[in-house]
Amino acid sequence: MDTIQFIQSSLFEVFRSFLAEIAPLENSEMLFRPTPESNSISFLVWHFPRIADRAFHLSHTPEGTTPVWDREKWHEKFGLEKTDTGTGFNAEQVAAFNPDRELLIGYLESVQKALDDGLSQMTSKDLDRPLNPENPRATVGRQIQSIVIGHGFFHLGEVRFLKGLQGMPFSR
Repeated sequence: MDTIQFIQSSLFEVFRSFLAEIAPLENSEMLFRPTPESNSISFLVWHFPRIADRAFHLSHTPEGTTPVWDREKWHEKFGLEKTDTGTGFNAEQVAAFNPDRELLIGYLESVQKALDDGLSQMTSKDLDRPLNPENPRATVGRQIQSIVIGHGFFHLGEVRFLKGLQGMPFSR
């Protein structure tokens, strides 16, 4: 397995796990927040692919590509601003976030496919390209590792924790 295949496999697992975690949930369980400042599962299931979509498409080629969010007008489907990522949302914005399950799944799957397709066009050498020549340690590979894969597993853990607080095991 080469590096690109490893990344694709890792991303497949993150996306598959998100889908498995929400499959048995009712809307009220998706919206559960243990405190007013907490995120809901619905919010996390949207926020992760939104950030992954943006980070990947802005960095995987030197000129960048248009994120799925913009290209397929998901911001309109969600009734959000084109610039919204969830980062910096306040408690009221998170509480008001109540999208349809099929909308969440559609966006998650669309981002997964776009990332897989984009990675298929890359080589391991592409991962070493600096995002900013003044900071050669900040490479495409590090962006994918931390902002896409790491961020995904981090939020997957939060989803599993929120399920546990509701008395449900996480999926296998």
